[in-house]
Parts: sequence; C-alpha cells; structure tokens
Amino acid sequence: MKLKQSLALLLAIIFPISALSDTEGEWAYPMQPGESVWTIAHELLTDWREWKTIERMNNVSNDKLMAPGTVLKIPRSLISEHRSDIKILDVSGTVTAQVLMNAGSAKAHLPLVRGQSLSQGDQIKTSVQSSVLLEFDDGTQVLILENSLLRIEQATVVGNKRKVVDIKVFLEEGEAEIRANPAKVPGSQFLIETPAAFATTKGTTYRVRARSDSTAAEVTQGKIGVGNTLGSTSIRQGYGTVTKKDSAPEKPKKLLAAPQVPEFNAAIRYLPAKISWSALTGAAKYRGQISPDRDFTAIVYDSVSTQPKMGLPASLEDKEYWLRVSAISAKGLQGFSAVQPIRVDARPFPPIRQAPRPSDSIYVGNIEFAWSRPELAASFVVDIAKDEKFLSALQNYTDISDTKFSTEVSEPGNYFWRVTSVTSQGKIGPVGFVGRFTVKPVPPKPEVKPPVSSEDELFFSWQEEPDVKYFQVQLASDDAFNKIIIDEQTDKAELAISKPEPGTYYMRVRAFDTDDYAGEWTAPQQIEQPIENWWPLIFTGAATVLLLL
Repeated sequence: MKLKQSLALLLAIIFPISALSDTEGEWAYPMQPGESVWTIAHELLTDWREWKTIERMNNVSNDKLMAPGTVLKIPRSLISEHRSDIKILDVSGTVTAQVLMNAGSAKAHLPLVRGQSLSQGDQIKTSVQSSVLLEFDDGTQVLILENSLLRIEQATVVGNKRKVVDIKVFLEEGEAEIRANPAKVPGSQFLIETPAAFATTKGTTYRVRARSDSTAAEVTQGKIGVGNTLGSTSIRQGYGTVTKKDSAPEKPKKLLAAPQVPEFNAAIRYLPAKISWSALTGAAKYRGQISPDRDFTAIVYDSVSTQPKMGLPASLEDKEYWLRVSAISAKGLQGFSAVQPIRVDARPFPPIRQAPRPSDSIYVGNIEFAWSRPELAASFVVDIAKDEKFLSALQNYTDISDTKFSTEVSEPGNYFWRVTSVTSQGKIGPVGFVGRFTVKPVPPKPEVKPPVSSEDELFFSWQEEPDVKYFQVQLASDDAFNKIIIDEQTDKAELAISKPEPGTYYMRVRAFDTDDYAGEWTAPQQIEQPIENWWPLIFTGAATVLLLL
C-alpha cells in the first residue's frame, strides 16, 4: 500500500502527461489536450454512460476548465482493457520462460525463440551471453540482457482505439534496456520494479540494472522517475542514479561520455582477438558489447573489464557486427556508448601446430609435420622458410588433405613453418600461426685409424669431432655384428681393450651428440688378431698325436 501511494505521488509530480499505476482498484489517467470527461469515457470505459461516475469521483463541475495533465481517478472495473500481446522480436543464446498455460494456473518452462508470444504473468530468464527482445502493443521494447530474471506483472491495452498500454514488469535480477512508448501514445505507461526501487517513464530510452541490494538507472533519452518508499527523484537525459535497498535514491549523477573507439577498417581475421580503445578520465571499468545489428536488438557477447579493451571469443561467427563501448564510473553508472561496425572473417581457423616443436631435437633428413584439423578445413597449405616473415619461403606445399606430412630438410639451421586451412569451396583462411624449429646436423661419422697393439691390449682411436658427447664402440666376431664381444662407451676419441683371442674381428664406432642422438656407424673395420706364440699350439698338437697312437 505504502509503495503504491509513493509511486502515485511520484508519477503525479514528475510525469503529468503519463498514465498512472492503479491504486486500490483505481487507474489514474492524466487528461490530454482537447479531452473531456465525455471523450475519455467513450475511449476508455466499457460503458461510456459511466462518465458521470468519473465526474462524481473527481469532483468535476466543468471539465472544459480542466487543464491538460489533470489526473482523473477511474475505477479499474469500469475500464475497457484486454491483455497485451507481447512479441519476441529477437533471441540470442539460451533464454527460457515460465509460461502460464491456458488451462489454468499451471506453468511450463519453455525455451524462447523468435516469433513467439508472451503474456501477463510470464517470467523470462536469460543465461550467460544471452538476450531477448520483447515488444508490446504500443511499440515499447525491452531488451533483457544476460543473467537476468524478469516477470511481466501487467500488460494490458486500455481503451478502444488508441492502444494505451499499461505495462508493469518486475526485474528481480540482471539488466534491461527499455525504449518506452516510442510512438508517444498518450496515456501509455511503463513501470519497472526491482527489489530496491522502481522506475517509470513516458517516451524514454534508459537502462535498469537490478541486484538484491541495489538498483542503477541511466537515461540516454528523455526522463524517468525513480523511487521507493523512502523517497524519489527525477532523472533527465544524460544522468543516472543508484538506489540502495532501504535507502532513498541518490542524487542523479552525470553520465560519463562515450569512449573514443577507433575505426576498424580491416576484418578481424583471428579469433580469439582483442580490441582496445583510449582510456577515459573517470572510468573505473569499461563495457564492450557485440550485436549483429546497429540497434542492438540482440547482444551476442558482453564483456566488462577494468582496462580499455575487450576480448572477442572464438564463438563469434563470420559476419558483420556492431561494437558498443561505454565507460562505467566508480559508482557503477554506465555512460554513453560509442558504436563502431566490425567484421569477422576468421574461418576456417588456422590449425594448431603439433609437431615439430621448438624444443624437439630434429636432424637433417626427413622431418615429420603434424597439426589439428579445424572445423570447415578440407585441405591445408604448408610453408617452410628460414625467416619469420616468410619473405623467402624455401618450400610451399598445397592441397594437403591429411593433417600430417613429411619432407626432406638437407641443411642444418633455424626454420619457421606455418599451416593455413582451406575449405572445400577453396576459401583460404587466415594465414597460420608461425612455429619454429631447429635442424641439427647429424653427428659425424668418425674416421677410424688403424688399431695399435701392445703386449696385452688393442688400442683404437679416431678423429675428434665437435659437439660430440660420447662414442659407442663395438667389437664383434662377425661383420653383421650379431656376435658382439665388446660394446662400450667413451667420451674420448679412443678406447683400449684387452687383446681378444686370435682370430678375425670387426670393429665399428658411432658418435652421440648432447641430445643423445646417434650418428651413423662407421663401416665395419676388419681386424686380424694373429697367433703371437706358437709353442702352446705345438705342444697341444704333439700331445694330441700321442693320444691318438
């Protein structure tokens, strides 16, 4: 009761040419220029003959002397009204509604789509990065932004011809952008309530953000009234106010100007991306919003940051968009907006490079490349160069249908590579991101010197080589090295082993670099180990002959 009385007082003071909310079953109507109780009765009442009731209730003796804006109290029971048809003009993301069913009070939770209708009593909920645009009979539009919960308390068309609309919504949480009564239909009213305050208006464009403990309202065109049981205030164009729960609305503050946002002449070719603009004095935060149309009837992406920049998600489709940027003050009031067109042309996305990686140990010879397959990519173009800007590409490979391929790189050094996606229709996507890899020389094949023999050792040596960590030496009794006798490692270009038994042997060496990568084996070197003392053999042979006798 107290809230309704405060509302009626606020409206009567601030908006003498607006229709008023009902109080105790009455509807307060401000007289328009040229109207009389007689004409009002014909337009608004179910029975025009009740004009005498209106005169009696309002102590009217001569309605011709009543000034425009004079508020008449009319019993709601006498008014001709029917429920307004609420159209859904646009939906972005995931939006659901708790809808009253025709059969009675039962409610159903439905996903909303463009073209559906809602009515009085329905409740709308938007998810993250989602929005829905509603339109009422008088052209009033309400854009409900992400993470919002709004209930349509009342939506009726009053009268017989003019479509005077009486709208009341409750924004429990979240944000709504309102363009109320753009056609300036006399008498139409739009009231939005929140947990902390209410706002009402005539033909006006404004924003309302509701939290459990506060409400913010900003006017970009026209004028609104904001109040609660503790007080009220009028907010004109370019101002805003914050109302905390259990407190009267704060004195209106001037809104921040629109930030200076650069023009984006070139298409945005890579997603995710970043957009930045100049900092604005007095801004505590910045808000960037993306819409497919200039009027922002849908918001496909919404971002708030403490820095004058925003990210663009990879989920944005390739198309024309509009960017809207505004600054937010330390009080939480959002200022005027700068709007710029942008164009996204980022598909097919560049693949994610998988191999080779900069940390991989890669050697001269056949090198394998691998990458992911982005959506829409039917084939790929691979470029390899020795400079990061690919001014002199060494190799260019086209029409690669697989996500991997290999090629020969014959010289050691630093290389750069990239992969670009191509659709089945031949559309080339953004040039792939640059990767780097280093090709190392294969550890050299040692030049083995002839072995040197001492009384009880064989000494092998070979040429010293740079960047060699160690050598592997093998000695076998067969040239296929299936019967290995010695297998040792040494960090020097030499190795001494105990003399083997007399016979024919084969020796080979290979080098390992600091990454433990093995070079080629040297060609097997045949070594003859002679019998140096014949007496044991003669003695053994003589003994064998005697045994045979």
